[in-house]
Amino acid sequence: MDFSSWTPRGLADATAMNARVRDVHRQLASPPRFFAAGVSTITSVPDTGVFKTLKWDVIDAAGGWTTTADTFTVPTSGTYFITADFTALSPKDTSKRPALRLAVVAQTGQVEKDWLRSTHPIVVGGTYLTCSVRGPVVAAKGDRLSLRALAAPGTGAWEVSAGSRASGQLNRFSAVLIAPGTSR
Repeated sequence: MDFSSWTPRGLADATAMNARVRDVHRQLASPPRFFAAGVSTITSVPDTGVFKTLKWDVIDAAGGWTTTADTFTVPTSGTYFITADFTALSPKDTSKRPALRLAVVAQTGQVEKDWLRSTHPIVVGGTYLTCSVRGPVVAAKGDRLSLRALAAPGTGAWEVSAGSRASGQLNRFSAVLIAPGTSR
């Protein structure tokens, strides 16, 4: 730790004394955050085994996020709390053991990796299932986030009904900075 050195009989001033003091509460009063809702352009998640990136109808961002309909660029390094929900109608044939997988994917430079992942198998065919992920992640400035859904090959497509596609309660994605300056 680096301590300030004071000369004998030197006058202390607020700038010198507070050079290393940081008020995290003031910094978190209005943290960088985004909220996205509704996926009206998605009608189904096909059972191809390939992730489908979700595109959002409504995006509300504050604190410098760069956003597109499907990608969110982190404005400042730190720890973020991520939440995501996606609702779809399961295939009626449960003999193929269909499951819905949801993943928060981060792209750092040219490398992509799953930050959070959730897989939910169905018990009763033809029922709605909400797949959710929640948790803290450490992100660097410039990392790009997206939310993707996947159905395993040959298990049946998951339908996203018209009423639920536009719902901000059933389909949403958000991130909020909870600890600024942390790094991986």
